[in-house]
Amino acid sequence: MASCSDDVILVAAIDFGTTYSGYAFSFKHEYQIDPMRIQTNNSWTSGNKHLFSHKAPTCILIAPDKTFHSFGYEAEENYSNLAFDDNHEDWFFFRTFKMKLHANMTLNRGMLVTDVYGKSMSAKTVFAMAINYLKGHMLSTLDRNHTLKDEDKENIRWVLTVPAIWNDKAKQFMREAAKEAGINNNQLLIALEPETASMYCKLLPLQKFTFSDSTREMKAFEPGTKFMVLDLGGGTVDVTIQQVRSDSTLQEIHKATGNAAGGTCVDEAFKNLLIKLVGNEVMTEFKTKYASDDLELQREFEIKKRSVTSDSGGKLSLRVPVSLVQCFQDLTKEDLKEVIEQSNYAGKLSLHQDKLQLNHSAIKGLFKHSMMDIVEHVKELLELDVCADLQIILMVGGFSECILIQDAVKKNFPNHRVIIPHQAGLAVLMGAVLFGHNPNTVASRVTKYTYGIKTFSNFREGIDPLEKKICVGDIDKCRDRFSKHVEIGETVEIDKTLDTLTYKPMSIEQEEITLAVYVTTQTNPQYTTDQGCICLGKLVVNVGKSSSDNKDRSVDVSMTFGGTELSVQARNKLTGKVTEAFFDFLEQSVISG
Repeated sequence: MASCSDDVILVAAIDFGTTYSGYAFSFKHEYQIDPMRIQTNNSWTSGNKHLFSHKAPTCILIAPDKTFHSFGYEAEENYSNLAFDDNHEDWFFFRTFKMKLHANMTLNRGMLVTDVYGKSMSAKTVFAMAINYLKGHMLSTLDRNHTLKDEDKENIRWVLTVPAIWNDKAKQFMREAAKEAGINNNQLLIALEPETASMYCKLLPLQKFTFSDSTREMKAFEPGTKFMVLDLGGGTVDVTIQQVRSDSTLQEIHKATGNAAGGTCVDEAFKNLLIKLVGNEVMTEFKTKYASDDLELQREFEIKKRSVTSDSGGKLSLRVPVSLVQCFQDLTKEDLKEVIEQSNYAGKLSLHQDKLQLNHSAIKGLFKHSMMDIVEHVKELLELDVCADLQIILMVGGFSECILIQDAVKKNFPNHRVIIPHQAGLAVLMGAVLFGHNPNTVASRVTKYTYGIKTFSNFREGIDPLEKKICVGDIDKCRDRFSKHVEIGETVEIDKTLDTLTYKPMSIEQEEITLAVYVTTQTNPQYTTDQGCICLGKLVVNVGKSSSDNKDRSVDVSMTFGGTELSVQARNKLTGKVTEAFFDFLEQSVISG
Protein backbone atom coordinates (compact mmCIF):
# COMPACT_ATOMS: atom_id res chain seq x y z
CA MET A 1 0.00 0.00 0.00
CA ALA A 2 1.12 3.52 -0.64
CA SER A 3 0.35 6.99 0.53
CA CYS A 4 -2.36 9.01 -1.18
CA SER A 5 -1.60 8.94 -4.91
CA ASP A 6 -1.52 12.10 -7.04
CA ASP A 7 -4.97 11.53 -8.53
CA VAL A 8 -6.72 11.16 -5.16
CA ILE A 9 -8.13 14.54 -4.23
CA LEU A 10 -10.23 13.56 -1.21
CA VAL A 11 -10.49 10.74 1.32
CA ALA A 12 -13.94 9.84 2.62
CA ALA A 13 -14.43 7.37 5.45
CA ILE A 14 -17.57 5.53 6.50
CA ASP A 15 -17.66 4.09 10.01
CA PHE A 16 -20.40 1.49 9.68
CA GLY A 17 -21.19 0.63 13.28
CA THR A 18 -23.52 -1.84 14.97
CA THR A 19 -25.56 0.87 16.68
CA TYR A 20 -24.34 4.14 15.13
CA SER A 21 -22.76 5.08 11.80
CA GLY A 22 -21.24 8.21 10.33
CA TYR A 23 -18.84 9.62 7.80
CA ALA A 24 -15.89 12.02 7.70
CA PHE A 25 -13.67 13.39 4.97
CA SER A 26 -10.73 15.64 4.18
CA PHE A 27 -9.18 16.95 1.01
CA LYS A 28 -5.64 15.96 0.15
CA HIS A 29 -4.39 19.56 0.21
CA GLU A 30 -5.94 20.05 3.67
CA TYR A 31 -4.32 16.87 4.96
CA GLN A 32 -0.91 18.05 3.76
CA ILE A 33 -1.30 21.29 5.73
CA ASP A 34 -2.98 19.85 8.83
CA PRO A 35 -3.79 16.10 9.00
CA MET A 36 -6.37 16.72 11.74
CA ARG A 37 -8.41 19.06 9.56
CA ILE A 38 -11.16 16.48 9.14
CA GLN A 39 -14.81 17.30 8.53
CA THR A 40 -17.75 15.31 9.88
CA ASN A 41 -21.49 15.71 9.71
CA ASN A 42 -22.49 16.86 13.20
CA SER A 43 -26.10 17.63 12.41
CA TRP A 44 -27.72 14.22 12.77
CA THR A 45 -30.79 14.96 14.90
CA SER A 46 -33.56 12.88 16.36
CA GLY A 47 -37.13 13.80 15.53
CA ASN A 48 -37.68 15.43 18.91
CA LYS A 49 -34.55 17.61 18.34
CA HIS A 50 -33.18 16.64 21.77
CA LEU A 51 -30.14 14.87 20.39
CA PHE A 52 -27.46 16.20 18.06
CA SER A 53 -24.61 13.86 17.18
CA HIS A 54 -21.80 13.10 14.74
CA LYS A 55 -23.41 9.75 13.98
CA ALA A 56 -26.86 8.40 13.20
CA PRO A 57 -28.42 5.13 14.39
CA THR A 58 -27.63 2.21 12.10
CA CYS A 59 -31.31 1.71 11.31
CA ILE A 60 -32.80 1.33 7.87
CA LEU A 61 -36.43 1.41 6.78
CA ILE A 62 -37.32 -0.41 3.56
CA ALA A 63 -40.66 -0.12 1.79
CA PRO A 64 -42.94 -3.14 1.18
CA ASP A 65 -41.67 -3.34 -2.41
CA LYS A 66 -38.14 -3.73 -0.96
CA THR A 67 -36.91 -0.31 -2.05
CA PHE A 68 -34.94 1.98 0.24
CA HIS A 69 -36.98 4.50 2.22
CA SER A 70 -34.91 6.11 5.00
CA PHE A 71 -31.96 5.70 7.35
CA GLY A 72 -30.96 6.68 10.90
CA TYR A 73 -33.14 8.95 13.02
CA GLU A 74 -35.38 9.52 10.03
CA ALA A 75 -35.93 5.79 9.66
CA GLU A 76 -36.78 5.53 13.36
CA GLU A 77 -39.29 8.39 13.13
CA ASN A 78 -40.91 7.08 9.96
CA TYR A 79 -41.21 3.57 11.36
CA SER A 80 -42.62 4.96 14.60
CA ASN A 81 -45.26 6.89 12.69
CA LEU A 82 -46.16 3.85 10.61
CA ALA A 83 -46.46 1.76 13.75
CA PHE A 84 -48.57 4.41 15.47
CA ASP A 85 -51.05 4.24 12.57
CA ASP A 86 -50.75 0.43 12.50
CA ASN A 87 -49.40 0.54 8.94
CA HIS A 88 -45.96 -0.94 9.62
CA GLU A 89 -46.44 -4.68 9.20
CA ASP A 90 -45.53 -4.83 5.49
CA TRP A 91 -42.47 -2.61 5.94
CA PHE A 92 -38.94 -3.76 6.81
CA PHE A 93 -37.13 -2.14 9.73
CA PHE A 94 -33.55 -3.30 10.37
CA ARG A 95 -31.28 -2.42 13.28
CA THR A 96 -28.05 -3.91 14.76
CA PHE A 97 -27.80 -6.06 11.63
CA LYS A 98 -24.02 -5.62 11.38
CA MET A 99 -23.62 -8.30 14.07
CA LYS A 100 -24.79 -10.90 11.53
CA LEU A 101 -21.26 -10.80 10.12
CA HIS A 102 -19.48 -11.30 13.45
CA ALA A 103 -17.72 -14.69 13.75
CA ASN A 104 -19.83 -16.04 10.88
CA MET A 105 -17.78 -18.71 9.12
CA THR A 106 -20.77 -19.81 6.99
CA LEU A 107 -21.30 -16.35 5.51
CA ASN A 108 -22.15 -16.31 1.80
CA ARG A 109 -23.69 -14.02 -0.81
CA GLY A 110 -27.11 -15.55 -0.37
CA MET A 111 -27.31 -14.86 3.37
CA LEU A 112 -30.55 -13.34 4.60
CA VAL A 113 -30.99 -10.91 7.45
CA THR A 114 -34.19 -10.53 9.47
CA ASP A 115 -35.80 -7.30 10.58
CA VAL A 116 -37.32 -6.53 13.99
CA TYR A 117 -40.38 -8.63 13.14
CA GLY A 118 -38.52 -11.55 11.57
CA LYS A 119 -39.11 -10.65 7.92
CA SER A 120 -36.08 -11.44 5.77
CA MET A 121 -34.22 -9.79 2.94
CA SER A 122 -30.90 -10.25 1.20
CA ALA A 123 -28.23 -9.20 3.72
CA LYS A 124 -26.00 -7.74 1.04
CA THR A 125 -28.85 -5.62 -0.29
CA VAL A 126 -29.57 -4.22 3.17
CA PHE A 127 -25.90 -3.44 3.82
CA ALA A 128 -25.54 -1.89 0.35
CA MET A 129 -28.56 0.36 0.92
CA ALA A 130 -27.09 1.64 4.18
CA ILE A 131 -23.67 2.29 2.65
CA ASN A 132 -25.25 3.94 -0.38
CA TYR A 133 -27.23 6.29 1.87
CA LEU A 134 -24.14 7.35 3.84
CA LYS A 135 -22.18 7.78 0.62
CA GLY A 136 -24.94 9.87 -0.93
CA HIS A 137 -25.36 11.99 2.20
CA MET A 138 -21.65 12.78 2.22
CA LEU A 139 -21.61 13.68 -1.48
CA SER A 140 -24.60 15.96 -0.92
CA THR A 141 -22.71 17.67 1.90
CA LEU A 142 -19.77 18.17 -0.43
CA ASP A 143 -21.99 19.55 -3.17
CA ARG A 144 -23.42 22.12 -0.75
CA ASN A 145 -20.14 23.26 0.75
CA HIS A 146 -17.50 22.66 -1.93
CA THR A 147 -17.04 22.81 -5.65
CA LEU A 148 -16.62 19.20 -6.72
CA LYS A 149 -16.94 18.27 -10.36
CA ASP A 150 -18.50 14.95 -11.34
CA GLU A 151 -15.20 13.72 -12.74
CA ASP A 152 -13.52 14.56 -9.42
CA LYS A 153 -15.78 12.03 -7.67
CA GLU A 154 -13.85 9.29 -9.44
CA ASN A 155 -10.77 10.49 -7.54
CA ILE A 156 -12.27 10.00 -4.09
CA ARG A 157 -10.65 7.31 -1.98
CA TRP A 158 -13.31 5.63 0.13
CA VAL A 159 -12.44 3.92 3.43
CA LEU A 160 -14.82 1.47 5.08
CA THR A 161 -14.10 0.40 8.66
CA VAL A 162 -14.48 -3.16 9.97
CA PRO A 163 -13.57 -4.84 13.28
CA ALA A 164 -10.05 -6.30 13.33
CA ILE A 165 -11.46 -9.59 14.64
CA TRP A 166 -13.63 -10.11 11.55
CA ASN A 167 -12.70 -12.94 9.23
CA ASP A 168 -11.95 -12.73 5.51
CA LYS A 169 -15.51 -13.68 4.56
CA ALA A 170 -16.93 -10.66 6.38
CA LYS A 171 -14.36 -8.30 4.86
CA GLN A 172 -15.15 -9.50 1.34
CA PHE A 173 -18.86 -9.23 2.10
CA MET A 174 -18.47 -5.56 3.05
CA ARG A 175 -16.37 -4.87 -0.04
CA GLU A 176 -19.03 -6.40 -2.30
CA ALA A 177 -21.79 -4.51 -0.48
CA ALA A 178 -19.84 -1.28 -1.07
CA LYS A 179 -19.51 -2.16 -4.75
CA GLU A 180 -23.28 -2.70 -4.93
CA ALA A 181 -23.60 0.74 -3.33
CA GLY A 182 -21.65 2.27 -6.21
CA ILE A 183 -18.11 2.38 -4.77
CA ASN A 184 -15.57 0.96 -7.21
CA ASN A 185 -13.13 -1.61 -5.88
CA ASN A 186 -10.14 0.45 -6.98
CA GLN A 187 -11.43 3.38 -4.92
CA LEU A 188 -12.03 1.41 -1.72
CA LEU A 189 -9.82 0.56 1.25
CA ILE A 190 -10.95 -1.68 4.08
CA ALA A 191 -9.61 -0.36 7.40
CA LEU A 192 -9.37 -2.15 10.75
CA GLU A 193 -11.07 -0.16 13.48
CA PRO A 194 -8.50 -0.37 16.33
CA GLU A 195 -5.70 0.61 13.95
CA THR A 196 -7.45 3.70 12.65
CA ALA A 197 -8.23 4.72 16.23
CA SER A 198 -4.52 4.48 17.07
CA MET A 199 -3.62 6.66 14.10
CA TYR A 200 -6.04 9.32 15.27
CA CYS A 201 -4.88 9.24 18.89
CA LYS A 202 -1.25 9.57 17.81
CA LEU A 203 -2.00 13.05 16.51
CA LEU A 204 -4.34 14.29 19.25
CA PRO A 205 -3.00 17.02 21.58
CA LEU A 206 -2.69 16.28 25.32
CA GLN A 207 -5.75 18.29 26.29
CA LYS A 208 -7.93 15.96 24.22
CA PHE A 209 -7.30 12.97 26.52
CA THR A 210 -8.44 11.73 29.91
CA PHE A 211 -5.73 9.91 31.91
CA SER A 212 -6.12 7.43 34.76
CA ASP A 213 -3.22 9.10 36.59
CA SER A 214 -2.30 12.68 37.37
CA THR A 215 0.66 12.75 35.00
CA ARG A 216 -0.14 14.87 31.98
CA GLU A 217 2.48 13.23 29.79
CA MET A 218 1.83 11.34 26.60
CA LYS A 219 4.32 8.52 26.07
CA ALA A 220 1.92 6.10 24.43
CA PHE A 221 3.27 6.70 20.96
CA GLU A 222 7.00 7.05 21.52
CA PRO A 223 9.16 4.58 19.53
CA GLY A 224 9.38 1.21 21.25
CA THR A 225 6.24 1.71 23.35
CA LYS A 226 3.74 -1.14 23.50
CA PHE A 227 0.08 -0.41 24.09
CA MET A 228 -3.27 -2.16 24.02
CA VAL A 229 -6.09 -0.71 21.95
CA LEU A 230 -9.39 -1.56 23.62
CA ASP A 231 -12.00 -0.69 20.99
CA LEU A 232 -15.42 -0.95 22.60
CA GLY A 233 -18.21 -0.56 20.10
CA GLY A 234 -21.92 -1.13 20.07
CA GLY A 235 -21.58 -4.77 19.10
CA THR A 236 -18.01 -5.96 19.47
CA VAL A 237 -15.02 -5.63 21.74
CA ASP A 238 -12.02 -5.42 19.42
CA VAL A 239 -8.55 -5.64 20.98
CA THR A 240 -5.14 -5.27 19.38
CA ILE A 241 -1.64 -5.11 20.87
CA GLN A 242 0.56 -2.65 19.03
CA GLN A 243 4.07 -1.28 19.24
CA VAL A 244 5.50 1.93 17.84
CA ARG A 245 8.46 1.37 15.53
CA SER A 246 11.51 3.61 15.31
CA ASP A 247 10.07 5.26 12.20
CA SER A 248 6.81 5.97 14.12
CA THR A 249 4.82 3.42 12.13
CA LEU A 250 2.73 0.86 14.00
CA GLN A 251 3.20 -2.87 14.13
CA GLU A 252 0.78 -5.40 15.52
CA ILE A 253 2.56 -7.75 17.93
CA HIS A 254 -0.32 -10.09 18.77
CA LYS A 255 -3.23 -11.21 16.66
CA ALA A 256 -6.47 -9.26 17.02
CA THR A 257 -8.86 -10.72 19.57
CA GLY A 258 -12.23 -9.83 21.00
CA ASN A 259 -15.81 -10.86 21.60
CA ALA A 260 -19.39 -9.67 21.30
CA ALA A 261 -19.52 -7.86 24.66
CA GLY A 262 -20.19 -4.37 23.29
CA GLY A 263 -22.91 -1.94 24.25
CA THR A 264 -25.74 -4.01 22.79
CA CYS A 265 -25.14 -6.52 25.61
CA VAL A 266 -26.47 -3.88 28.00
CA ASP A 267 -29.50 -3.36 25.75
CA GLU A 268 -30.10 -7.11 25.77
CA ALA A 269 -29.83 -7.18 29.57
CA PHE A 270 -32.43 -4.41 29.82
CA LYS A 271 -34.76 -6.28 27.48
CA ASN A 272 -34.39 -9.42 29.59
CA LEU A 273 -35.10 -7.41 32.73
CA LEU A 274 -38.38 -6.19 31.26
CA ILE A 275 -39.30 -9.74 30.25
CA LYS A 276 -38.67 -10.93 33.82
CA LEU A 277 -40.89 -8.14 35.13
CA VAL A 278 -43.86 -8.49 32.77
CA GLY A 279 -43.39 -11.90 31.11
CA ASN A 280 -42.80 -13.03 27.53
CA GLU A 281 -46.46 -12.94 26.56
CA VAL A 282 -46.87 -9.32 27.63
CA MET A 283 -43.67 -8.20 25.87
CA THR A 284 -44.68 -9.95 22.66
CA GLU A 285 -48.10 -8.28 22.79
CA PHE A 286 -46.52 -4.90 23.51
CA LYS A 287 -43.97 -5.15 20.68
CA THR A 288 -46.63 -6.32 18.23
CA LYS A 289 -49.39 -3.85 19.00
CA TYR A 290 -47.35 -0.87 20.16
CA ALA A 291 -44.21 -0.92 18.03
CA SER A 292 -44.00 2.88 18.18
CA ASP A 293 -43.90 2.87 21.99
CA ASP A 294 -41.40 -0.01 22.00
CA LEU A 295 -39.08 1.97 19.71
CA GLU A 296 -39.36 5.05 21.91
CA LEU A 297 -38.52 2.98 25.01
CA GLN A 298 -35.41 1.57 23.33
CA ARG A 299 -34.34 5.03 22.19
CA GLU A 300 -34.75 6.50 25.68
CA PHE A 301 -32.72 3.69 27.24
CA GLU A 302 -29.96 4.20 24.66
CA ILE A 303 -29.73 7.87 25.63
CA LYS A 304 -29.99 7.31 29.39
CA LYS A 305 -27.39 4.53 29.56
CA ARG A 306 -24.75 6.93 28.23
CA SER A 307 -25.18 9.12 31.32
CA VAL A 308 -24.82 6.32 33.89
CA THR A 309 -22.02 7.06 36.36
CA SER A 310 -20.23 4.98 38.98
CA ASP A 311 -21.77 7.03 41.80
CA SER A 312 -23.09 4.45 44.28
CA GLY A 313 -26.09 6.69 45.01
CA GLY A 314 -26.97 7.22 41.36
CA LYS A 315 -30.31 6.18 39.95
CA LEU A 316 -31.73 5.81 36.47
CA SER A 317 -35.28 6.80 35.61
CA LEU A 318 -37.04 5.73 32.43
CA ARG A 319 -40.47 6.59 31.15
CA VAL A 320 -42.45 3.39 30.79
CA PRO A 321 -45.08 3.56 28.04
CA VAL A 322 -48.62 3.44 29.39
CA SER A 323 -49.35 0.84 26.74
CA LEU A 324 -46.86 -1.58 28.34
CA VAL A 325 -48.44 -1.18 31.78
CA GLN A 326 -51.87 -1.60 30.22
CA CYS A 327 -50.82 -4.75 28.34
CA PHE A 328 -49.54 -6.21 31.61
CA GLN A 329 -52.77 -5.42 33.40
CA ASP A 330 -55.01 -6.76 30.62
CA LEU A 331 -53.16 -10.06 30.25
CA THR A 332 -52.29 -10.78 33.91
CA LYS A 333 -55.10 -8.96 35.75
CA GLU A 334 -52.44 -7.66 38.13
CA ASP A 335 -50.96 -4.28 39.01
CA LEU A 336 -47.38 -3.90 37.79
CA LYS A 337 -46.36 -1.57 40.63
CA GLU A 338 -47.55 -4.10 43.23
CA VAL A 339 -45.92 -7.02 41.42
CA ILE A 340 -42.54 -5.23 41.44
CA GLU A 341 -42.88 -4.41 45.14
CA GLN A 342 -43.53 -8.08 45.94
CA SER A 343 -40.81 -9.48 43.66
CA ASN A 344 -37.09 -10.08 44.10
CA TYR A 345 -36.57 -6.66 42.54
CA ALA A 346 -38.15 -4.86 45.50
CA GLY A 347 -35.76 -2.14 46.65
CA LYS A 348 -33.88 -2.23 43.34
CA LEU A 349 -36.72 -1.19 41.04
CA SER A 350 -39.74 0.98 41.62
CA LEU A 351 -42.59 2.19 39.46
CA HIS A 352 -44.01 5.65 40.04
CA GLN A 353 -46.80 6.46 37.59
CA ASP A 354 -45.01 6.21 34.21
CA LYS A 355 -41.46 6.22 35.62
CA LEU A 356 -39.42 3.07 36.18
CA GLN A 357 -36.55 3.82 38.53
CA LEU A 358 -33.48 1.58 38.87
CA ASN A 359 -31.09 1.94 41.78
CA HIS A 360 -27.35 1.68 41.34
CA SER A 361 -27.29 -2.07 42.04
CA ALA A 362 -29.86 -2.74 39.30
CA ILE A 363 -27.99 -0.49 36.88
CA LYS A 364 -24.71 -2.30 37.49
CA GLY A 365 -26.54 -5.56 36.97
CA LEU A 366 -27.35 -4.49 33.41
CA PHE A 367 -23.66 -3.81 32.75
CA LYS A 368 -22.35 -6.80 34.72
CA HIS A 369 -21.81 -9.39 31.99
CA SER A 370 -20.38 -6.90 29.51
CA MET A 371 -17.96 -5.50 32.10
CA MET A 372 -16.91 -8.99 33.22
CA ASP A 373 -16.29 -10.18 29.66
CA ILE A 374 -14.22 -7.08 28.86
CA VAL A 375 -12.14 -7.25 32.05
CA GLU A 376 -11.53 -11.00 31.79
CA HIS A 377 -10.45 -10.71 28.17
CA VAL A 378 -7.99 -7.92 28.96
CA LYS A 379 -6.61 -9.93 31.91
CA GLU A 380 -5.97 -12.93 29.66
CA LEU A 381 -4.11 -10.78 27.16
CA LEU A 382 -1.98 -9.02 29.78
CA GLU A 383 -0.77 -12.43 31.01
CA LEU A 384 0.84 -13.12 27.63
CA ASP A 385 4.63 -12.86 27.38
CA VAL A 386 4.33 -10.25 24.64
CA CYS A 387 2.50 -7.98 27.11
CA ALA A 388 5.04 -8.33 29.93
CA ASP A 389 6.24 -4.74 29.57
CA LEU A 390 2.98 -3.25 28.31
CA GLN A 391 1.79 -0.41 30.55
CA ILE A 392 -0.77 1.51 28.49
CA ILE A 393 -4.40 0.73 27.68
CA LEU A 394 -5.98 3.02 25.08
CA MET A 395 -9.79 2.96 25.25
CA VAL A 396 -11.70 3.99 22.12
CA GLY A 397 -15.13 3.38 20.62
CA GLY A 398 -18.55 4.66 21.66
CA PHE A 399 -18.93 2.22 24.57
CA SER A 400 -15.64 3.52 26.00
CA GLU A 401 -17.43 6.80 26.71
CA CYS A 402 -19.49 5.03 29.39
CA ILE A 403 -18.15 6.02 32.83
CA LEU A 404 -19.07 2.64 34.34
CA ILE A 405 -16.95 0.84 31.77
CA GLN A 406 -14.07 3.27 32.18
CA ASP A 407 -14.10 2.81 35.96
CA ALA A 408 -14.20 -0.98 35.63
CA VAL A 409 -11.06 -0.96 33.48
CA LYS A 410 -9.23 1.52 35.74
CA LYS A 411 -10.18 -0.39 38.90
CA ASN A 412 -9.13 -3.80 37.62
CA PHE A 413 -5.85 -2.62 36.08
CA PRO A 414 -4.45 -0.08 38.56
CA ASN A 415 -0.87 -0.76 37.45
CA HIS A 416 -1.64 0.21 33.88
CA ARG A 417 -2.16 3.67 32.51
CA VAL A 418 -5.60 4.01 30.96
CA ILE A 419 -5.86 6.71 28.29
CA ILE A 420 -9.20 7.79 26.80
CA PRO A 421 -9.55 10.41 24.06
CA HIS A 422 -12.37 12.89 24.34
CA GLN A 423 -15.17 11.78 22.02
CA ALA A 424 -13.76 8.26 21.98
CA GLY A 425 -16.63 7.23 19.71
CA LEU A 426 -15.17 9.30 16.87
CA ALA A 427 -11.61 7.93 17.07
CA VAL A 428 -12.23 5.12 14.57
CA LEU A 429 -14.00 7.38 12.09
CA MET A 430 -11.46 10.21 12.20
CA GLY A 431 -8.57 7.76 12.08
CA ALA A 432 -10.07 6.07 9.03
CA VAL A 433 -9.62 9.33 7.11
CA LEU A 434 -5.97 9.45 8.17
CA PHE A 435 -5.55 5.81 7.11
CA GLY A 436 -6.96 6.64 3.69
CA HIS A 437 -4.33 9.35 3.23
CA ASN A 438 -1.47 7.16 4.45
CA PRO A 439 -2.12 3.40 4.76
CA ASN A 440 1.64 2.88 5.30
CA THR A 441 1.27 3.99 8.91
CA VAL A 442 0.55 0.35 9.77
CA ALA A 443 3.71 -1.61 8.94
CA SER A 444 2.91 -5.19 10.00
CA ARG A 445 0.19 -7.41 11.40
CA VAL A 446 -0.11 -10.80 13.07
CA THR A 447 -2.11 -13.54 11.37
CA LYS A 448 -5.20 -14.74 13.22
CA TYR A 449 -5.29 -18.17 11.58
CA THR A 450 -3.23 -20.82 9.88
CA TYR A 451 -4.10 -20.61 6.17
CA GLY A 452 -3.75 -23.49 3.76
CA ILE A 453 -5.07 -25.15 0.63
CA LYS A 454 -6.61 -28.61 0.30
CA THR A 455 -4.49 -30.64 -2.08
CA PHE A 456 -3.76 -34.15 -3.31
CA SER A 457 -0.17 -35.15 -2.56
CA ASN A 458 1.71 -38.43 -2.60
CA PHE A 459 0.36 -40.95 -0.11
CA ARG A 460 2.71 -41.80 2.79
CA GLU A 461 2.45 -45.48 3.69
CA GLY A 462 2.19 -46.05 7.41
CA ILE A 463 1.61 -42.36 8.07
CA ASP A 464 -1.49 -41.26 6.18
CA PRO A 465 -4.82 -42.96 7.03
CA LEU A 466 -5.89 -45.58 4.49
CA GLU A 467 -9.24 -43.85 3.98
CA LYS A 468 -7.31 -40.89 2.56
CA LYS A 469 -5.74 -43.00 -0.21
CA ILE A 470 -6.92 -42.40 -3.76
CA CYS A 471 -5.37 -43.65 -6.99
CA VAL A 472 -4.75 -40.99 -9.65
CA GLY A 473 -3.45 -42.63 -12.80
CA ASP A 474 -0.92 -45.09 -11.40
CA ILE A 475 0.06 -42.98 -8.39
CA ASP A 476 -1.37 -43.28 -4.89
CA LYS A 477 -2.38 -39.86 -3.62
CA CYS A 478 -3.57 -38.60 -0.26
CA ARG A 479 -6.75 -36.56 -0.35
CA ASP A 480 -7.45 -33.61 1.99
CA ARG A 481 -3.81 -32.73 2.59
CA PHE A 482 -3.47 -29.34 4.32
CA SER A 483 -0.88 -27.39 2.32
CA LYS A 484 0.10 -24.62 4.74
CA HIS A 485 0.87 -21.13 3.44
CA VAL A 486 1.07 -19.19 6.69
CA GLU A 487 0.93 -20.12 10.36
CA ILE A 488 -1.20 -18.59 13.08
CA GLY A 489 0.64 -15.94 15.08
CA GLU A 490 3.15 -15.06 12.36
CA THR A 491 4.19 -11.44 12.08
CA VAL A 492 4.02 -10.40 8.46
CA GLU A 493 5.09 -7.17 6.83
CA ILE A 494 2.49 -5.25 4.89
CA ASP A 495 2.41 -6.34 1.24
CA LYS A 496 5.30 -8.78 1.67
CA THR A 497 4.75 -11.93 -0.37
CA LEU A 498 5.28 -15.10 1.65
CA ASP A 499 6.64 -18.47 0.54
CA THR A 500 5.48 -19.64 -2.87
CA LEU A 501 3.96 -23.11 -3.28
CA THR A 502 3.44 -24.97 -6.55
CA TYR A 503 0.20 -26.65 -7.66
CA LYS A 504 -0.72 -28.69 -10.75
CA PRO A 505 -4.00 -29.67 -12.41
CA MET A 506 -5.11 -33.24 -11.74
CA SER A 507 -5.89 -34.00 -15.40
CA ILE A 508 -5.10 -32.73 -18.90
CA GLU A 509 -8.74 -31.70 -19.35
CA GLN A 510 -8.55 -29.07 -16.65
CA GLU A 511 -8.19 -25.49 -17.86
CA GLU A 512 -8.26 -24.02 -14.37
CA ILE A 513 -7.21 -25.16 -10.94
CA THR A 514 -9.82 -24.83 -8.24
CA LEU A 515 -8.26 -25.00 -4.81
CA ALA A 516 -10.22 -24.96 -1.57
CA VAL A 517 -8.79 -22.60 1.03
CA TYR A 518 -8.98 -23.58 4.70
CA VAL A 519 -8.27 -21.84 7.98
CA THR A 520 -7.73 -23.20 11.45
CA THR A 521 -6.42 -22.10 14.80
CA GLN A 522 -4.11 -25.16 14.83
CA THR A 523 -0.44 -24.50 14.30
CA ASN A 524 0.39 -27.44 12.08
CA PRO A 525 -2.70 -29.26 10.73
CA GLN A 526 -2.12 -32.32 8.60
CA TYR A 527 -5.49 -32.68 6.88
CA THR A 528 -8.30 -30.29 6.06
CA THR A 529 -10.64 -32.70 7.85
CA ASP A 530 -8.84 -32.19 11.17
CA GLN A 531 -11.01 -30.79 13.93
CA GLY A 532 -11.28 -27.00 13.74
CA CYS A 533 -10.44 -26.73 10.03
CA ILE A 534 -12.98 -24.57 8.22
CA CYS A 535 -13.37 -24.12 4.48
CA LEU A 536 -13.06 -20.41 3.85
CA GLY A 537 -13.65 -20.37 0.12
CA LYS A 538 -11.92 -21.29 -3.09
CA LEU A 539 -9.06 -20.06 -5.20
CA VAL A 540 -9.58 -20.27 -8.97
CA VAL A 541 -6.50 -20.06 -11.19
CA ASN A 542 -6.64 -20.17 -14.99
CA VAL A 543 -3.94 -22.47 -16.44
CA GLY A 544 -5.15 -22.60 -20.06
CA LYS A 545 -5.63 -25.58 -22.34
CA SER A 546 -3.22 -28.52 -22.40
CA SER A 547 -1.18 -29.07 -25.58
CA SER A 548 1.74 -31.23 -26.70
CA ASP A 549 4.19 -28.39 -26.27
CA ASN A 550 2.65 -27.25 -22.99
CA LYS A 551 2.70 -30.28 -20.72
CA ASP A 552 3.82 -28.47 -17.58
CA ARG A 553 0.91 -26.27 -16.54
CA SER A 554 1.88 -25.93 -12.92
CA VAL A 555 1.52 -22.59 -11.22
CA ASP A 556 3.35 -20.92 -8.38
CA VAL A 557 0.83 -19.59 -5.90
CA SER A 558 1.81 -16.91 -3.43
CA MET A 559 -0.29 -15.21 -0.78
CA THR A 560 0.28 -11.75 0.57
CA PHE A 561 -0.84 -11.24 4.14
CA GLY A 562 -0.57 -8.28 6.42
CA GLY A 563 -2.94 -5.97 4.61
CA THR A 564 -6.55 -5.73 5.73
CA GLU A 565 -7.39 -8.22 3.01
CA LEU A 566 -5.69 -11.25 1.52
CA SER A 567 -4.29 -11.02 -2.00
CA VAL A 568 -3.23 -13.94 -4.18
CA GLN A 569 -1.02 -14.21 -7.24
CA ALA A 570 -0.40 -17.19 -9.50
CA ARG A 571 2.46 -17.45 -12.02
CA ASN A 572 2.52 -19.95 -14.86
CA LYS A 573 5.90 -21.68 -14.45
CA LEU A 574 6.26 -22.49 -18.14
CA THR A 575 5.42 -19.11 -19.63
CA GLY A 576 6.22 -16.88 -16.70
CA LYS A 577 2.86 -15.21 -17.20
CA VAL A 578 1.16 -14.01 -14.06
CA THR A 579 -2.45 -15.12 -14.14
CA GLU A 580 -5.27 -13.48 -12.26
CA ALA A 581 -6.42 -15.47 -9.27
CA PHE A 582 -9.87 -14.92 -7.83
CA PHE A 583 -10.07 -15.58 -4.11
CA ASP A 584 -13.75 -16.13 -3.41
CA PHE A 585 -14.53 -16.42 0.31
CA LEU A 586 -18.28 -16.21 -0.24
CA GLU A 587 -18.82 -19.20 -2.52
CA GLN A 588 -21.96 -21.00 -1.33
CA SER A 589 -21.19 -24.46 -2.71
CA VAL A 590 -19.65 -27.09 -0.48
CA ILE A 591 -16.12 -27.92 -1.56
CA SER A 592 -15.14 -31.52 -1.07
CA GLY A 593 -12.42 -33.87 -2.14
